Amino acid sequence: MFQFQSLLLVLLLWGTLTSAEPLRIGVPVDSPCPKYVKMKCNRTSNKCFDGFSIRVFKLILKRLHYTKPYQFIPYNDTYDSLIQEVYSKNFDAAVGDISIVANRTRYVDFSWHYTDMGMRMVVCEEPKAGKAWIFVKPFTKTMWAMTGVIFLYNGLIVWLMEKAGNEELEGSSYSSQLCSLVWLSFTTLFPIHGEKLQSNLSRVTMVVWLFVALVLTQSYTANLTSMLTVRQLRPSVLDVETLRRSSAMVGCDHGSFVKSYLENVLRLDSSRIQTYRSGEDYANDLRTGKIKAAFLELAFIKIFLDANKKGFVVTGPTFEIGGYGFVFSKGSPLAEKVSSEIIRLRESGGLHKLEQEMLVSSSSSSSSKSSSSETNSQDQDSGRLSPDGFWGLFIISGGTSTMAFLIFQISRFHEKWRLKKRHLDRPVPENDHVIILHSLSKREAPPHLVKGSSVHYPHCWHNTIQQQEFRRSNTL
Repeated sequence: MFQFQSLLLVLLLWGTLTSAEPLRIGVPVDSPCPKYVKMKCNRTSNKCFDGFSIRVFKLILKRLHYTKPYQFIPYNDTYDSLIQEVYSKNFDAAVGDISIVANRTRYVDFSWHYTDMGMRMVVCEEPKAGKAWIFVKPFTKTMWAMTGVIFLYNGLIVWLMEKAGNEELEGSSYSSQLCSLVWLSFTTLFPIHGEKLQSNLSRVTMVVWLFVALVLTQSYTANLTSMLTVRQLRPSVLDVETLRRSSAMVGCDHGSFVKSYLENVLRLDSSRIQTYRSGEDYANDLRTGKIKAAFLELAFIKIFLDANKKGFVVTGPTFEIGGYGFVFSKGSPLAEKVSSEIIRLRESGGLHKLEQEMLVSSSSSSSSKSSSSETNSQDQDSGRLSPDGFWGLFIISGGTSTMAFLIFQISRFHEKWRLKKRHLDRPVPENDHVIILHSLSKREAPPHLVKGSSVHYPHCWHNTIQQQEFRRSNTL
């Protein structure tokens, strides 16, 4: 009985002693980004480490109500070596800008990534060439086509309505009429030509078209002015394939998995890969041309662009790799708890708020830089005006022209029908019969005329008499 009590006491004392041991956490001090991990004082105090990674880890432990003591221990070697230290139980965990890589998961457990996952290419900006044709850039090709169609359509409608009362247009050749149509399509936009329009319906059509043309002109002028005043820049290198064909040098973080990814996946020669320990070295070598591109994780790109607001642009595709996570030994229950809390912290917006406070000095500057870089790496069609915002004007102008032409055709048909009915009901004067008979007496009488008290003439001659009477009445 006494031996059993002694054994129980030893076990309780052992549990108390082991529970009092602090959690040993390795922290890389050779981080290329001090905003994630930095050491401010001596290496024996927990308070000497600071940065985004340290703040997130402490916040998560606080939310988990973790009461066990822990200790941050500096580690001055590569990230892979730090992973091996956790695997060998020399550290219980590791906190810092440590990327989640499949090869590392064989030795340790990672938490859910607390930063954006992915890698992209950062290059220098250079001025865009080929400004000779910038005057066609304010409108898209579809917009230019729609504008030309509505020009010609309105000109055709006005030409058809003006042609009815214009002897010069009616008697000219087809080529001349075609030239008149094209000329009328454009000259109707100028006030000097407004006095030559004879039809009121033509004037109504032109009033609406002038309003549409005014809106199009002002929009074109504003967009062209913006393109001329804003700097037109483009990436010096567009994609990885361009780098692969050239012999240019590229850069990546020292001790990072990115170097092996560039060699094994992107097929870049190791002799062309330069490693760096700070963002300033990246910026200097990119400006001088020592390297043409820097392959950085998205978590680092935000800080790099915030520190270098001009002269650099993100281009190329996003490689879905990496993302920073916390490292724990295999089978640690803390890994699952931390992962769940990271997800909850991200969903509540707390992680984003902390990121804006610590990583970027101005949230708008980083986001605008990122969005502008993606725009510069493409065709920039989003800045050109498309028909999407002008469909209403085109429909109003085309509808007005169509309605005016229909009214013109209906009124013209009604006038012709009224004149024809009036002249058909009017009797033919006898003087016209005498004139026709007198002219026929001088020639041989047609065989179908019969001598007698009454004279009969063919129906075609009757139509001739009617047409002569119709023309004579028009001259009155």
